[in-house]
Amino acid sequence: MVILHADADAFFASVEQRDNPALRGRPMVVAHEVVACPSYEARALGIHAGMPLRQVQRRWPQVLVTGYRSGAYEEASARLFEVFRRFTPLVEPGSVEEAFLDVTGRDRGDPRGMAAALRAAARAEVGIPVSVGVGRTKLMAKLASRRAKPDGLVVVDAELEARVRPRLRLDELWGVGPTTYEKLHAAGLFVVADLHGLDEDDLKRLVTTAMARRLVSIASGTDDATIRLPGPRRSVSASRSLPATRTRSKVVAVLDGCVDRAVSRVIALDGPPRLPRRLEVLVRYDDGTQVLERGPLDAPTVDPAALRTAAGHLLERTAYEWDGRGVTMVGVTLPLPTP
Repeated sequence: MVILHADADAFFASVEQRDNPALRGRPMVVAHEVVACPSYEARALGIHAGMPLRQVQRRWPQVLVTGYRSGAYEEASARLFEVFRRFTPLVEPGSVEEAFLDVTGRDRGDPRGMAAALRAAARAEVGIPVSVGVGRTKLMAKLASRRAKPDGLVVVDAELEARVRPRLRLDELWGVGPTTYEKLHAAGLFVVADLHGLDEDDLKRLVTTAMARRLVSIASGTDDATIRLPGPRRSVSASRSLPATRTRSKVVAVLDGCVDRAVSRVIALDGPPRLPRRLEVLVRYDDGTQVLERGPLDAPTVDPAALRTAAGHLLERTAYEWDGRGVTMVGVTLPLPTP
């Protein structure tokens, strides 16, 4: 198997730097009250996603700021995936700017050359840098793309994998979150080599059955290399972070913007129109707690005004204004009927 993991670098910021030459090579952020994406020049200063914009501007007044342009990012994502699918039809999206590609048999025995050609095509046709990792499994390809950033290429061949895999830290493994790692750490398990000799039943005493099965496969080198082609979208979502607040006008404005972005994404879907019949609103507080409210629509629709009104009613049901905690993220989801 030959798997590529292609991941655009600082995607939102790269699109802005592509479209505005004055931003290139300079520290800049895509932000609206909260940083959505810093450029690599800004990351070098210590700026990261989720940082309040006021804090950034106070500490680093030289940093340039642009607003969030959803249309530009969606257009760039569509063009990027057109490039991916030209190299292979076996493309599994991970997000709007990254994907796994199965190029087995298409690489003509030169995976590095194919990955370099993909990077060159993305740069020439989309105008943004893409880092690519090459491996025998998804895990190895994704770890390789992480090492390749920014704007690089890393190949993990069989010889390198044999050296690297046993030394991989468990908290570096894709899908192993802090809670799972704490349990593994408490059991004296720190790297993949520590898993050798343990079977699925041993690990199920510590983690879920699915995670136990995955860890055993990672230790044995038989982890996932299957590309799963996306089916029809089951839902469309949009969300945005903001500095902790309970101010009604700010929260409602953010929610309305999320509704408008979600509607534009539904309209852009291929095939006959699929009108949502339900709506979900998510609120996250400054302690990390999330509240989800769901409700039916009066009629299936993608009318922005009707959906903003319905979303506002669900937002009221969260009682965020009287909760006492600050709202740090608002999101909306439109479940879609099966075509």
